[in-house]
Amino acid sequence: MLWAERSWKEIQQLDKGLPVIVPLGSCEQHGTHLPVFVDTLQVDAIAQRLEAILGNKAIILPTLWLGASEHHRDFPGRISLRPTLYSRVIQSLAGCVLDSGFQRIHFLNGHGGNLVPVSQALTELVVTDDRFDAASLSLGCWWQTASDAMSPSEHGMDTPHLTHACEYETSLMLALREDLVHLSQLDPKHTERERPWASAQWCHKVEGFHRFHRWTSSGHMGKPELATAEKGHSLLESVSREIARFILDFSQWETMDPLR
Repeated sequence: MLWAERSWKEIQQLDKGLPVIVPLGSCEQHGTHLPVFVDTLQVDAIAQRLEAILGNKAIILPTLWLGASEHHRDFPGRISLRPTLYSRVIQSLAGCVLDSGFQRIHFLNGHGGNLVPVSQALTELVVTDDRFDAASLSLGCWWQTASDAMSPSEHGMDTPHLTHACEYETSLMLALREDLVHLSQLDPKHTERERPWASAQWCHKVEGFHRFHRWTSSGHMGKPELATAEKGHSLLESVSREIARFILDFSQWETMDPLR
């Protein structure tokens, strides 16, 4: 179900145990071959497929397109909130959902830069407000929640994992909006620096912090030239079904009463 298409009376009468899905996007550069709205278009497409799969088993909010993208500030085109302000927006949004009586909220994240401020927002809510502590709040980037459905071999990918404006994201965009993909505009002089904290030795063990222009000259990472619409359609279908599987599980999580 779509929250935006219900009257206030209909929302009032809905089962308050339903999971509420909040898709989160962004507006920032995605290389020279993709539009700045990639993250929003992708997570919105996943949300649409969740609505088709889940029907009345979940209610989906409109995608929040404005994200935290300050690390892309050296490339023109970003529209962004600073992380602290974005956290406050998330808290206000979550409060509105609880005010309507719902107790399960899943933030379906489509942009890596949103992850820390959303985590901060939800952490602050549960440690300062008993309403949120009693509710079920969850957060997942779609590529993490659906990681088991993203095997490169399953979708014909040549690169091992998703990065930024890469083979995976470009394939998704070819499947969703081929008219917005311009592979001929890829910079032939593109250079990319390996991030030492993402190397085999330290991957998932530490994190490093820089703005994006220190990693890539033209904004993209990986090998977008290998993308195809067929890969994108395959990925979108598998990812959506895996996330739907999570949402059904999330809808059954038991109430976390204090253990005293």
